[in-house]
Amino acid sequence: MLTHLPTTPTSPLPPAPPADSQRKPYHLMKLLASTMNSKSGGYITRRLHVPQGVWSQGGAKLSNIPEKVRVVEVLCSALEEMQQVSVELFGAGSVCSGFALGIGSVGRKEAEAWVAKLEDFSSICDSVVANFGKKLGVGEGFVLKKSGGVTSWGGKLTRQFDKFTNGKHLDSPAAYVTGLGRLFTDAQLLDEHSQALLAQPLSPIYATFPAEARSAAEVKLKRASEFFASVVLTFVIRDLAQLLDKYAKKCEKWLAE
Repeated sequence: MLTHLPTTPTSPLPPAPPADSQRKPYHLMKLLASTMNSKSGGYITRRLHVPQGVWSQGGAKLSNIPEKVRVVEVLCSALEEMQQVSVELFGAGSVCSGFALGIGSVGRKEAEAWVAKLEDFSSICDSVVANFGKKLGVGEGFVLKKSGGVTSWGGKLTRQFDKFTNGKHLDSPAAYVTGLGRLFTDAQLLDEHSQALLAQPLSPIYATFPAEARSAAEVKLKRASEFFASVVLTFVIRDLAQLLDKYAKKCEKWLAE
């Protein structure tokens, strides 16, 4: 029966993307994560369904897997640190609701600490592009900041690569896909903060930020979104296209048998 064919999707259609372009990369990453985590796979558009088996099939030779695993590991580590700082500063609840700590409990100190953490992440993004952008063929349109930050973070990034990838099988497609699932989930923290900052009226937490800190946070969150769009999603979608092509050919062969 047709319902038993591996190409027949059973997943629900995806929700509409957010209106603000800054949040769209996170929306796509959330949909991609669902294709990896759900046994039935998932839709990434209303017309394109990605079976879970696409990510685990053998025989697809993706390029530069060790470098991609390194990048993903470092980004996951940075986002996990940001999650911890966000909880420490704003509480464990949603930053969109502002009920975690209560109105008025966020002041200049907390605002500046969060902006500093966003700046750290921005520097990591710059270093990823500076060190791996050319080899991975990504980062077009992502303008690096003209400062010594990229150079100084380059050394830190190298040490982080060594720390997180020591003894690991960096050429493993499975490690790559597992890392992407973590990254796409961890990145939703930035979407939550973007949503809180872009909300009209402002979320209670960001409404308590001094104007200059709020403006700085807005710039850095926008830059993070641009990084995921022009760097991470660029190489992931490229790899997904290759995997889908391989999977489709396998399905054609299976149907012909």
